Amino acid sequence: MSKELKPCPFCGEKGVIKAINKNYGFTIWCQCKKCGARTEGYCPNTNNEDETIESIEQCKNRAVTLWNRRANDGKVD
Repeated sequence: MSKELKPCPFCGEKGVIKAINKNYGFTIWCQCKKCGARTEGYCPNTNNEDETIESIEQCKNRAVTLWNRRANDGKVD
């Protein structure tokens, strides 16, 4: 994925992509390293092994797109 994360919309620090694999499933989200602001988590469909990598990449892209969205997107000042 080539999409770069924008700085945190609250404190301006660097955001990172996080992932965790627990008993209830695998989740991907973006989070600020300083203030802890985060996107919602996205869980890839791991039931179909042939599509697992694509599903993980789609979830990562959704988290990054949500993190990079800003209230003034599309508005001209």
